[in-house]
Amino acid sequence: MVVRKKGDVNVEFRKVKFTNLDKVLYPSLGITKYQIIDYYIKAASKMLDFLQDRAITLCRFPDGVRREGFYEKNAPKGKPYWVKTFKQFSESARRDVEYVVCEDVETLAWLANLAALEISIPLSKTKSQEKPDLVLFDIDPEPPANLDHAVDVALALKLKLDLLGLKSYVKTTGKKGLHVVLPIIQKYTFKQTLAFVHQMGKILANESDLVVSEFRQSKVPGTVYVDYMQNIRSRTMICPYSLRGQELAPVSTPLDWKDLRKGLKAEDFNIVNVLERESDPWEGFFESNQSLDFEGVLAKDEKEMSESVSEVEGASALREYALKRDFQRTHEPRGRVSRGGEHVFVVQEHHARSLHHDFRLAREGVLKSWAVPKGVPEEAGIKRLAIQTEDHPLDYAEFEGTIPEGQYGAGMVRIWDKGTYKVKNWRKDKIEFFLKGSKLSGMYALIKLKKTNMKSYKQNEWLLLRMKE
Repeated sequence: MVVRKKGDVNVEFRKVKFTNLDKVLYPSLGITKYQIIDYYIKAASKMLDFLQDRAITLCRFPDGVRREGFYEKNAPKGKPYWVKTFKQFSESARRDVEYVVCEDVETLAWLANLAALEISIPLSKTKSQEKPDLVLFDIDPEPPANLDHAVDVALALKLKLDLLGLKSYVKTTGKKGLHVVLPIIQKYTFKQTLAFVHQMGKILANESDLVVSEFRQSKVPGTVYVDYMQNIRSRTMICPYSLRGQELAPVSTPLDWKDLRKGLKAEDFNIVNVLERESDPWEGFFESNQSLDFEGVLAKDEKEMSESVSEVEGASALREYALKRDFQRTHEPRGRVSRGGEHVFVVQEHHARSLHHDFRLAREGVLKSWAVPKGVPEEAGIKRLAIQTEDHPLDYAEFEGTIPEGQYGAGMVRIWDKGTYKVKNWRKDKIEFFLKGSKLSGMYALIKLKKTNMKSYKQNEWLLLRMKE
């Protein structure tokens, strides 16, 4: 049990300062930050092997799980001097990101104090980023399919892996699906492990109408998607024994294969009971590194592989969009990266916390998006602050409706203007274009603000201006 004394907790040899220990983060169960810190300290012996030498991603819920959480890759400001980090250039952010590397119980306790309820790990280590040591089968049921159907698919997958002589491990995701994980020797590329998972998914899909193996089929109601796309280099997996930011404090829990059964529920494995289990079903996990050298599985047509990877990399453009939304609650389009409609623009009036315009330009199969707090300028010479947000699917150009309370961007959305645009110049810091809509017409520009001391949360600030003819 954590020892409380004037907001400090002694952990091993270092003193970690804690705050707001009585703050309730899981209201349904009355779980406080104190209990979360206590859980992670006790879980450290099981988690640290999976966190060792990996650049982690956090999802923090400082106001509890009933309020929107946020993802964080950069090490938070004010981190203790002893917290280990790893700097890596991010292609998507186009800047260096300083990741936290959690290798001791002190760091895990410090993260818990930050309300980092969810801790995700990459499939490779910092010392060999291009060579994964984990292979992930993300078994993802699409309603009305449920966890029972995911169990059926996971068990069918295990039989196939057994025939290949591979030892596989299963865990709950803490949400609606299951993860099947293989520890492997570090000799393969991400393209090869992705191809392996994709090929196994195809085999299962050929044998069952329940299973789909292609991204374009992933949202077909009543099916279970074997998501091979989680095996690209930029993706992560929720760490075994990590909490999830869901109402009943579920934990992504390693299971024994014999634990899989009908009626299994994610909330059956939660902060209260997970650590009470006597046995460790994943004992010896990192002593089971295996080979994937199977004729006809990794040997894939180069053209097909290239197309497969292109689809995956393209879909990753909408990952941030998907992570922020619960599509069982919001009617916003799930969407996918798609071609066509490349010259469409749309302006949506968004009655969220404050009324603003969302300005979107179709580009590279998605809608490049900016929030404009004071509205898109209609007269020449007017400049407005525009904050770049996550890419949206092209289908969003048709979206009107109300995003429900508790969801990202909750409030009413309606189309304010829509039309076509023509690019004059598109650079990473300046975009010039001509709009032709029912309300907006003429030459516009988006100019990225440059400040030498710009804070991280201001790095997506632009100016949107109506240019003089």
